[in-house]
Amino acid sequence: YSCFVPAAKKDLDPSFHTLMINTTIVNILFALDCCLIQEPSAHGIFFEFYDVMGPYFAKFELIKVTVLPLFGCIVHLILAINRFSVISFPLKHQKWWQGRKLFWFCVVMWIAALCFAIPILLPGSSAHTIGTNLFGVKCVEYMFLGNYFLIYSYGGSFGNMALEIICVLFYIAMLFQSRKFIKYTQSGAVEIRKMTKGVLRTTMAACCISMGTAVWYRVVLLRAWFLVVFMIILYISIWTNMGRPILIGNLFSAPFNFLYAINNVLTPWVMLISFENVR
Repeated sequence: YSCFVPAAKKDLDPSFHTLMINTTIVNILFALDCCLIQEPSAHGIFFEFYDVMGPYFAKFELIKVTVLPLFGCIVHLILAINRFSVISFPLKHQKWWQGRKLFWFCVVMWIAALCFAIPILLPGSSAHTIGTNLFGVKCVEYMFLGNYFLIYSYGGSFGNMALEIICVLFYIAMLFQSRKFIKYTQSGAVEIRKMTKGVLRTTMAACCISMGTAVWYRVVLLRAWFLVVFMIILYISIWTNMGRPILIGNLFSAPFNFLYAINNVLTPWVMLISFENVR
């Protein structure tokens, strides 16, 4: 609903709308896996079924926690670049982002993500084990085997962290350019000033969606910086704590998945709040 209603009314920058669709698709895929595989397995629901299907579900679950977040971070970064260009270069923005170039670029990214995920589908890449969750209930856990853990888990985590940092830097740069953008457009006609409000509104929405920020009862939840600090502490501990991280297993995945779930829930509501015509 959030994606297709604005498209029908033609009241959004087409490039921004394309990126919103891709962000929403990533969130839907992530949420479907959480509902159908991750949470039932972690809570021991239908334990026998998930134990039998473990070799197959492991591959989808591990793609979800490595390839999909990495793809989502790339989309968030492109979204930040898109908003940066419209604020810093308003006259050139439309020329740079016009046509179907962005659409086909997103298609290529989806194909690249699929190719990157293919090795996980091969035999010997993953396995499932029987464990005990935080509530003391027997559950099914999924893990990489051999070098797959280093490539996908460690590599994906560092990749996500780097993309998040770059994304934050783009939004910081926008703060320095926003006053110039507002000053440039204030002297224009009513339509120009209305467009300025729309640009700032969609930029704020993109910032919230990309970094998972929202004000709930005046409390700001900054997912991007929290994850960066969290990952740095985790990997420093690997080198300083006799090769064993401070947080392992379910204790690691619980806060990470909770923060990612906040971002997934946030995306559609930010869109509904931000776009007047949708409401």
